[in-house]
Amino acid sequence: MTAAVLTPPRAERVDSRSPRAFLRWCLQVEWPGFAVAVALGVLGQVLLVAIPWAVQHALDDGVATGDMPVTGLWALAVVGLGLLMTGAQIAEQRWNYLCGARVLQRVRVAMADRVLTLDRRALARFGAGDLGTRHGRDVDQVWIWIGGVLATAQLGVGLVVILGALAQLDLLLALLGLAAIPVVAAVNLYYPRRYESAHERLAELHGARGDAVSDLITAGAAVRGLGGESALVVRHQGRSDAVTAQSVRAAGIRADWVSRAPFAPMVATGVGIGVGGLAVIDGSLTVGGLVAFASWMGLLATVVGDLAGQLTARGQAAASAGRICELLRAEPTLPEPARPRPLPRRAVLDADSVTRTEDGRPLLAPADLTVARGRLLAVTGPTGSGKSTLLRLLARLDDPSAGRVTLGGVDLRDAAIDDVRARITLVPQRPVLVSGTIADNLRVGRTDLDDEALRRACHAAAVDTDVEGFPDGYDTEVGERGTTLSGGQVQRLALARGLLRGADVLLLDDVTSAVDVATEALIVARLRAAAPDAAIVVVTHRSSLAQLADDVLRLPEVAR
Repeated sequence: MTAAVLTPPRAERVDSRSPRAFLRWCLQVEWPGFAVAVALGVLGQVLLVAIPWAVQHALDDGVATGDMPVTGLWALAVVGLGLLMTGAQIAEQRWNYLCGARVLQRVRVAMADRVLTLDRRALARFGAGDLGTRHGRDVDQVWIWIGGVLATAQLGVGLVVILGALAQLDLLLALLGLAAIPVVAAVNLYYPRRYESAHERLAELHGARGDAVSDLITAGAAVRGLGGESALVVRHQGRSDAVTAQSVRAAGIRADWVSRAPFAPMVATGVGIGVGGLAVIDGSLTVGGLVAFASWMGLLATVVGDLAGQLTARGQAAASAGRICELLRAEPTLPEPARPRPLPRRAVLDADSVTRTEDGRPLLAPADLTVARGRLLAVTGPTGSGKSTLLRLLARLDDPSAGRVTLGGVDLRDAAIDDVRARITLVPQRPVLVSGTIADNLRVGRTDLDDEALRRACHAAAVDTDVEGFPDGYDTEVGERGTTLSGGQVQRLALARGLLRGADVLLLDDVTSAVDVATEALIVARLRAAAPDAAIVVVTHRSSLAQLADDVLRLPEVAR
């Protein structure tokens, strides 16, 4: 019967050919919603530009002539325009947030899906903290950029409308506003590449600091008392200092960029007030017109400054997008077969002269084994003989450098990796529990497992008494990575979790190393009873466990 499991979100194909292609995909995948957001934003910009126009008429047609009804009418118009502008901005922000959240959820699902397809060697190029930074900070930077792109479109329309308003007011004043644009453009051509380069370096340093934080949290307790915790703190401090220094450099570039971009419009405003003031004196321009000009030039400076700010976000997003694409393009070192062969049920597991070499260093001498259903094979040998390496080959977590592993005569390299995982379960020597309850860790997403199934598995692993002795029983929180439990309890819970998989082959890597001989014998007896049809391979250093096995394979020391 097929096990019922929680269905993960569907991972979409994300265009990760380049940072540009990825950012383009982020906009295209939710383009109808983004189009609505842009339209609402443009409406808000037009209404914002219309407010100084209404103020102009209130001054010229009402205040200057002493006409109170007209003044009141235009005052109400200003209030009405402000309310409409506020409503358009609220609606734009909601659409922007909704569509951006959908895009980033798709990206995060795709990244998580990619991580789950990568094997040990493929993941080795990414640290745990670095992966967290890519999944968190880098994705957030892209989200900020998406909002910035929509804002840029709106601000661009606002810029055109402001220049048009200035042109209808006075052509000379419009030319003053227009003259500021090339200066701003030159500034915005000079800074982006410098800022993007600085931010790429900052993103790398954030990833390195994330690794240091991860090590400090996960390994700090293990090295406490050995002097190692000081080294971890010093390393974290060094990487934090590097992040701070680079952040200051990037902030300095951004400060120069954003502050210099609006300077030209401000100078133009000052000149325009002087020119416009003379025009008011000779009667060719009204006071209301001069006020409108000053207001529009203030908006122009704001718009230009905001546009420069959005370009800085583009530099940040480009660096973050590159790191996201690097992860999405990562390929596992264990290839999937083009035409996978099905694995037979309850078949014999064979290893034929398998070896493993990494980076020119031999890890496992040629080894042969055969284990059938209902049999227990103990693998022993001196430290460094490759016992754990052999289990990884049997589970196809690595591929042999020579020889082959077969299940029912089918080479594991010819079967789908998901099929291999369903038939062969490996319980590692140092298992990891996730944050949550004991029941959560035993089920790991399985929705078909009732409480009785959990109890039976824990009984087989001889950990049921421990669990039932906890105040909350199976609802006991285990802490991050099982920190509230002993090493032996973690090992036996991992064994129970492996049993619940119902696999044809169980590979156990020294899972009884933290229990006494009597408990070890009890576990073996209960394990055989709970999984009578499973083929079991157990790595051990103990002669007591080897004596309980049906067969024993002793690995020779690897010549190095």
